[in-house]
Amino acid sequence: MIRTLIFGAIAGYVGKKLYDDGKLTEFKDDLVARYNEAKANLADQRADSEAPASAATAPTAPLVTATPAGSPPLRH
Repeated sequence: MIRTLIFGAIAGYVGKKLYDDGKLTEFKDDLVARYNEAKANLADQRADSEAPASAATAPTAPLVTATPAGSPPLRH
């Protein structure tokens, strides 16, 4: 338990120093910029890979069907 308290105190001290120096704000801004860039790239890829509406197919039947409640399980 003492180790946990010591580690928490060290982490708090280092975190406060980073916050006061503005390092956390720089990190957050970099993270937001990378996220927005990745989101834009994903949107571009989706737009490029979308098929025309005329090529759309009808939905297919489900592969697994439910069995009635009173029927016994199937044996393999």
